Amino acid sequence: MTLIASFVWRGFYFAFGDTLITTPTRIHEDIAIPTQNLPNETEQIEGSGIRVAGLTRKIFTIGPHLVFGWSGPMANFENGLRHLYAAPLDEPLSLQVLQAILNESGLPKDRASAWFINAFTRDGAMVGFSHNMRKLAQEKSGAILVAGSGTESFRERLEIDSAANIDGVSLFSHTLAAQARYLIEQHRQGRHLDQGFGGAFEFITGENGSFVSFDRVMIVYRDYWDVEEQNDVRKDAQNVSRVRNTFSKIDAVYYMTHVDNVLIVGRWFPGSDKMFGVAPPFSEGQASAGTPRFGVDHVFEVMSHHSGRGSMVFHRAPDEYDFEVIGEDTRPTFPMTLPEDLEVALREHIGGKTG
Repeated sequence: MTLIASFVWRGFYFAFGDTLITTPTRIHEDIAIPTQNLPNETEQIEGSGIRVAGLTRKIFTIGPHLVFGWSGPMANFENGLRHLYAAPLDEPLSLQVLQAILNESGLPKDRASAWFINAFTRDGAMVGFSHNMRKLAQEKSGAILVAGSGTESFRERLEIDSAANIDGVSLFSHTLAAQARYLIEQHRQGRHLDQGFGGAFEFITGENGSFVSFDRVMIVYRDYWDVEEQNDVRKDAQNVSRVRNTFSKIDAVYYMTHVDNVLIVGRWFPGSDKMFGVAPPFSEGQASAGTPRFGVDHVFEVMSHHSGRGSMVFHRAPDEYDFEVIGEDTRPTFPMTLPEDLEVALREHIGGKTG
C-alpha cells in the first residue's frame, strides 16, 4: 500500500506518507529491505500480484521550506528529485523563482505518477503544486489531497466527510490514529517480511514559516480481552497481565524519529527488537545537518480486541515511556502492565459505543 497526503486545513498544515515500496513485476531494486537480507529481490504478497521491493521515504523536506511527496514508479522521479536536490532551496524563494525551478525539474506528468509540493515563499505565504492528487475535501483556507493505492481505505477510515466539522489540530490527531492502525495491520499480516515488520510512516508539520518532522513518537500496541473471554485466548500467551476486569499483553511497540535526513524506526516485539533507517530516494551524498533526537515526546496506545474486531487509540502523557540508544543497543521503556487509568478509559470508550 502507498499513501501520501497533504492537509491544509483551518490554519493547520501537515503531510504524511508511508515507506513501503511495491511493484507489480519482478524488477530488481537496489533498495535493501532492512528486515531481510534481500537487497536485490522482491517478495510477493500472497494472492495480490504485488511484490514488496523495499523501503524508501514518500514524503520529506528539501531544505527547511519545501515538502515533497510522491507516489508511483520510483524511477520516474529520479531526474526531478536530483534537480530539486541541486537547487538553491535553503532559503525561501519568490513564487516566480520557485515555479521556474519546478518547470525545469521535469517531474513526471504521466498517469501512473502522483506528487505534491508545499513551500513557503519569500513573503511568508504557503503555496502548493501537485499532479494527479485526489482532492478529498476543500474549503476557502485549504484542501486535503491524497494519492496512492491506499486512498479509498484511508478515506473510509478517516471518515473524511466529517472533516468540515473539526479543526485542523483535531484532524491531525485523528489522522495519526488512523495511521497507527495501519501499522498494526501490516505487522499482523506480515507482508512476508521478517517477523511481520511491515513498513513505516511519518508526518511533517508547518511551524514558523518552515517545515519540521513530527519526531520522538512511540506507539504501543496491546491486545486485550475480558475476564469472561479468557478461555477463548491461547493458553501459551505470554506476558499477560490483569488489571480489574481486563487481561492484556503487549503485541509490539513502534518508535519513530529522525537523524539528519534519515527516518529512524525502532520496532520492539516480545523477545526481540530492531532498528533501521530509511532515506529519501536518490539522496545519496546530500548534506546532512542536525543531531539525533531520541527520547519520547508523543505516545499513542492502540488497544485491539484479541479477536481483531476493532481497535481504539489513546493519546498518553510520555511520563512512563522512553526510547534510548546506548552504543548499538536500544532500550525502550513503557509500562508492561496496562495502566489503571488506561483500563478505565478503555471501559468508558467501550461503554460509550454500546450504550
